[in-house]
Amino acid sequence: MKRILIKNAAVVSMDDAIGDFEKADILVEDGQIREIRPDIDRDGKIEADVIDAEGMIAIPGLWDAHRHTWQTGLRGILADGRIPDYLRGFRLQMAPLYRAEDMYAANYAGGLDCLENGVTGLVDYCHNIISEDYAHAAVEGLKASGVRGLYAHGMVSVTENTFAGGKGLTEGNQERNLSHNWRFELARRIRAEHFSGEGILGFAIAPQELAIAPAADVAQEFALARELGVRITFHSNQVAVPDGGMRDMHTLAGHGLLGPDVNLVHMTFSNPDEWDIVAGSGASVTLCAETEMQMGMGYPVTAEATKFTSAGPSLGMDCTSSTSGDMLAHARLVLQCTRWLGDASHYRDFSHPKKIHWTTRDALSWITINGAKAAGVDHLTGSLTPGKRGDIVLLDMRGIAFAGWNRKDPCSMVVSQTNSRNIHTVLVDGKIVKNGGQLIHVDVNAATRRLEQSHDYLNEMMDRNGGFIPQPPVPLPLYET
Repeated sequence: MKRILIKNAAVVSMDDAIGDFEKADILVEDGQIREIRPDIDRDGKIEADVIDAEGMIAIPGLWDAHRHTWQTGLRGILADGRIPDYLRGFRLQMAPLYRAEDMYAANYAGGLDCLENGVTGLVDYCHNIISEDYAHAAVEGLKASGVRGLYAHGMVSVTENTFAGGKGLTEGNQERNLSHNWRFELARRIRAEHFSGEGILGFAIAPQELAIAPAADVAQEFALARELGVRITFHSNQVAVPDGGMRDMHTLAGHGLLGPDVNLVHMTFSNPDEWDIVAGSGASVTLCAETEMQMGMGYPVTAEATKFTSAGPSLGMDCTSSTSGDMLAHARLVLQCTRWLGDASHYRDFSHPKKIHWTTRDALSWITINGAKAAGVDHLTGSLTPGKRGDIVLLDMRGIAFAGWNRKDPCSMVVSQTNSRNIHTVLVDGKIVKNGGQLIHVDVNAATRRLEQSHDYLNEMMDRNGGFIPQPPVPLPLYET
């Protein structure tokens, strides 16, 4: 039996039945959290690998509930971009220039980037499946990294059906039988080959957006997911349309597609009546606030997702081509933006807000237990609960930058004060993958070299083919009204 004993940590469990501790121990046996309390091994009789966590805070492993990990090799290229830049640059220009090895390099390094930042759970929305080799490489890269989560197999035909074509708006809902389409067959093969046994990485389906595909096609992709018994992650209501938005929820409800197995991403341009549809469906919602606010996709719908879903929102970084992988910083940003919006009515009449309505515990739930719920694995992870798997992060609070930290409320410290540089130790499924601030389960230098080589190749191909956004820019009907 393999045991790990974490001693003397401040503990933020994110489980109301367990609570928090100023100082406690955590015993992990064979990958599972066995016990949390002070002085578990008071008599020194437990045989275990001991981690001295004095001066640290133990939290559940973080969750990134929506990331396009395949873009890791072009990190930061869209830091000053809007959605039309993203669509023209990635979907229309770079996606077909990738090779399978670029998909592997990005997902491998992207998974390691998650672990480096204390993100033990990831929903990878992989919508650059040009061929079967791309899908195999993407899955293998994630598996090699050691991150938990879902590989969400993208159904969008990147080189044929794009926002430039606007097919969701122009072609209606004509019936076509897609059950033998190569993308459907590939999804079945990928699941059978890579996800038939036990493992920490699961399979999901990412259907096409209603902005670019007929509802009848999207309905068949939902049906495929349900045939396979897997979760569905779905870009929703992220397009501003002058006549009142896409009204995706009405379309999904009209086709009987919403349900507790669906995670809706973005939802920034949702009409009020659509939230009533969401409330009755059991679906969950993921916000990608940095992308949404930067790229012209609206304001993060924290309040609506809290009110109209049972779990409340989860968060995703979305595109490392524009944002970092630091989920702690992201949660803090979303918390303060949500607080500001909630207080805005006071500012209009020059009165003073008198109560905090959104707390640091709310924010930490968005990137822990709520993320696990969005992925459908909250029975396994998302909180430090005996019986769940050992996905644990230790935040190092030692040193002058954090001296004087509030030990009576460690949760407030996690969200208000820490960032990725505090990530000292990371366990996934009870296995130590980061210790002393360093990833220890892989050759990080080799992974870095592989990604840099992919980066150089992609930039060379970009230069050969007219740059990231060739001129004149491709027309995008949805974004030119």
